[in-house]
Amino acid sequence: METPDFKRGFRGYDSDAVDQAWAESERQLAEAHAANKELRLQINSLREQNSEWANRVKYYEQIEKDLRDALVSAQRAANQIKDEATKQAEELIQSARTQSDTILSEAKQQLESKEIEADTRLIERRLEIVQVEEQLQQLSQQKSEIQTLIDQADEYLSMIKELLK
Repeated sequence: METPDFKRGFRGYDSDAVDQAWAESERQLAEAHAANKELRLQINSLREQNSEWANRVKYYEQIEKDLRDALVSAQRAANQIKDEATKQAEELIQSARTQSDTILSEAKQQLESKEIEADTRLIERRLEIVQVEEQLQQLSQQKSEIQTLIDQADEYLSMIKELLK
């Protein structure tokens, strides 16, 4: 507001000019109060929006943490399953080899008297080896499927990260 310049009149300043300046000052002050009130409302609204966005960010951060935890758990589970499958496969192979070695040894000892019986047992053991190999192939396929699930989880996590950005 600018300082008014009043003309002097009879008995001091011109009362109409003073009243007019006073009215203008009141009008400007009322406008300033209204603008101030509007700005305060906008500030409060922005604070509420900021609080909402902060809550959303916390929510999405928690989702991201949960997904990371799930991914780590899935990776651990996949590694554990892989290790168990490998161990089982090795045990099965070792067991099959041990069994076949035992059977072959017994067959050699009894070859003269039980040649036909030894041939039959050898065929049975070879079928067991084929079954073990089929089981190994199934375990390998399960490993591939688990790896595919892990890759999909990685993709989902990347998509969520992109959405959060």
